[in-house]
Amino acid sequence: MSAGTIVSGLKLADSVLGKILSKKGTRLQKKIEAVRVMQRAVNNTRQYLVESNNNYAPNAELSNLWNDAFGVMMPIDKTLAVRLNNKSRFWSNPQVWLIHDGAMELVPDLNELDEKCDTIIVELENRL
Repeated sequence: MSAGTIVSGLKLADSVLGKILSKKGTRLQKKIEAVRVMQRAVNNTRQYLVESNNNYAPNAELSNLWNDAFGVMMPIDKTLAVRLNNKSRFWSNPQVWLIHDGAMELVPDLNELDEKCDTIIVELENRL
């Protein structure tokens, strides 16, 4: 085998490895962004509920935060993303959701979402 063939093979391997690492890095960045956006929505929702004395009134800002969380979570966890979309829809008109039996089962609670954030953070810590 010639030196040129070896060098060519090494360049190809380096290129393939670079693409793999780039994809892995991109996936990690997407997870970091997803947990960051979701945690912001959880924190802002908690703050709103404390400040409003648990008043479930329509809130466009919270609806938008949860919709943002849905968008960044979709490539990471589709099932969770759908639940975050329901959270967004809930905050656009909470009373409609609260009066229908079983509707709130579709909307994740803040403790559940905090735990999910913690799980993703542990995964990230183990990979970084």
